[in-house]
Amino acid sequence: MRIALTKSTLLVPPTYFAVAHAERMRDEYDWRVFALAAEVTDPGMHVPVTELVPFHGRPFAQRERLIPAFMPAMVRAVVAWHPDVVHQHFATWSVPAERAARRLDVPLVTTIHGADVFARLGSATTAMARWHDRNVDLVARAGTRTLAVSRYLADNAVRAGFDPARLQIHYQGVDTDVFTPAPDRAENERPIVLFTGALNEQKGIRDAVAASIRVARDHAHDFVVVGQGPLRAELERAAAEHPHIRLTGPTDRAGVRSWMQRADVQVVPSRTIEGRGESAGLVGLEAQACGTPVVATRCGGVPEMVDPEGGQLVDEGAVDQFAAAVTEVLTSSAETASRRRRSAVAFVRGQRSLARSCEELAEIYAQVTAAPAWSPARGRRPARTAGA
Repeated sequence: MRIALTKSTLLVPPTYFAVAHAERMRDEYDWRVFALAAEVTDPGMHVPVTELVPFHGRPFAQRERLIPAFMPAMVRAVVAWHPDVVHQHFATWSVPAERAARRLDVPLVTTIHGADVFARLGSATTAMARWHDRNVDLVARAGTRTLAVSRYLADNAVRAGFDPARLQIHYQGVDTDVFTPAPDRAENERPIVLFTGALNEQKGIRDAVAASIRVARDHAHDFVVVGQGPLRAELERAAAEHPHIRLTGPTDRAGVRSWMQRADVQVVPSRTIEGRGESAGLVGLEAQACGTPVVATRCGGVPEMVDPEGGQLVDEGAVDQFAAAVTEVLTSSAETASRRRRSAVAFVRGQRSLARSCEELAEIYAQVTAAPAWSPARGRRPARTAGA
C-alpha cells in the first residue's frame, strides 16, 4: 500500500512527529513525503521527500513565503505517484492533499495537532485566518477520517465543526527504542530539574523558573533549560541572578535524550493562552520513556500524557503547587524514586509508545481502504470509526 504523507513544511529536526510513523512502518508500506518546503538535515531519516518549492540556496523563511504558488505542483506530484491513501498533517494548508485525494478517489486521512483546530475556533479577521478556516472546513467536510492527538483536541474539534462519526483519537506516541532509560544511571552531584521546549508563554517557562527559584531556597538543584524562543533574553537575566539556572539552547534529539536520562524530574508547566491549551505534549512522554518522572499542569491534553502512578499534576500557573510537587520528587526516598521511574517507563511502553500508535494507524488504513472513499458529492457513508 502506498501512503502519501503531506504537509506544508517539513523541518527534521525538530518535527520528527510528522515522519515518525513512516520511518517505523517502512517495511509494511511504501511511503513518500510531499512537502511544499522542506529542510531535512538528519541523516537518519530514510523516507523519501518530494519538495515542491525550489531555490534551495535561499533561506528557508524566504522559500516558505513561496508556498502558495506551488500548491498546484504539489497536487500534480501526489496524483502522479498514485497513492492508496493521502495522509495530511494539520488541517491548515490541506487544499493540495484534498484535491489530490479527490482526483484519485482515494481516502484522505488528516491528523490534527491543535493549531489548526484553534485557528478555526478563533475569529477570522485577516486574509490568512480566512484561508486557514477554508482549509479546516474542507477537511471537516470532505475528509475520510480525522485523527486527533488527544481527547482534549477531539472535543475541541467537534466544537470547530468536525463530524464526530469521522473523528478518532490517535495518540502519536514516542519511540521507546530511542527514548530509553540510561543503561547505567549515575547519581547527579546535584539533582537536575529539566525543562525542554520552546521558551514562550504557552510552554509556561516563567512558572517553571519561579518554581525552581522557590525550591532552590531549601533544596539545591540545577535547573536545566533546553530550547529556544522569544523569552530567551528574560531567562538569561534570571540565570545571571540565579546561578543554578542553566540555559543550553536548542539541541538535537540525542542531546535531548541525554538530558532526560540524567534528569531527576521533567517539568511541563504548559498554560492555556487565549483559550488554547497544549494539545498533547510529547516532551513529557519522552522523559517518562527515559525513566524520568514528570510534574505537569492540568493544561489541555497534557494530563493524558502523564503516568497516573508516577507523575504529578498541578493547576496551571500555580507556582506554589509546582514548587511543592518538584520538592516532593527531589526529596523522595530512593525506593519511591525507583518505583516512579519504573512506572513511568511502563506507562509509555504500554499505552503511549510509537509501536502501539503504528499498530492503530495500520488498522485505520485498513478501515479507510476497505470502503469507498467518502465524499458529500457521492453520498457515500464513511466506515465506522473505532474509539471515536
